[in-house]
Amino acid sequence: MMKSKKIRDTDSNTDSVFENFSSDWWNEKGAFKPLHSFNLLRVKYLLDSLDLSNKNSLEGISILDIGCGGGIFCEPLARLGANVYGIDSNESSILAARKHAKKNNLKIIYKKTDIRELKISQKFDVITCMEVLEHVDDVKIVLKKIKSNLKKNGLFMGSTINKTFFSFIFAILFAENILKIVPKNTHEWKKFIKPGHLKKILIYEDFKFIDFKGTSYNPLSNRWKFKQDKSINYIFSARL
Repeated sequence: MMKSKKIRDTDSNTDSVFENFSSDWWNEKGAFKPLHSFNLLRVKYLLDSLDLSNKNSLEGISILDIGCGGGIFCEPLARLGANVYGIDSNESSILAARKHAKKNNLKIIYKKTDIRELKISQKFDVITCMEVLEHVDDVKIVLKKIKSNLKKNGLFMGSTINKTFFSFIFAILFAENILKIVPKNTHEWKKFIKPGHLKKILIYEDFKFIDFKGTSYNPLSNRWKFKQDKSINYIFSARL
């Protein structure tokens, strides 16, 4: 449910950026090259966080991916056996995701919608929100909705950007304007989120076993790695 025009307008601005690159989702050398390489870390972190007996299978696990874009994260999860449901507010991205999933015979449900407007009674074992929270005005509204669609003891996993001087320099100035490894105007520094602030919201919404790990990207090798330092990018998980 939309709480204000401000949220809608901000989301529209973000959508316009991704609209321009919607045909590039599955070009692994294009605008979304860093996201494709990030999958190695994202999948590993998810499997480790679930602590499954079979580390190579998500068979029978239901997953909702919020802000799925062209399906970059949804597809490896589906290949591991998960029942995947992806949502995104950008129609062109959803069409690209459906087309690519069909081409690869993957049964993934994609729907054009915003998490605040999602009307579905199903509760999921896992909800992922990758590189999304830094694009919304009110994280509390998003987390309340995630909570309502997550099973008891379900896992919430996400990744986002810290609000620091270093994140402005590297995530915006360098990544968008100098190295151009991220589409320009993708981010607004004022919306970046400090881990401490996010943790307070998660605790308020009754999440527990909260974990944060720093991540970093090397554009020369096109590789991501975990690190102690969370001053720029970080990944997190929590249980309901």
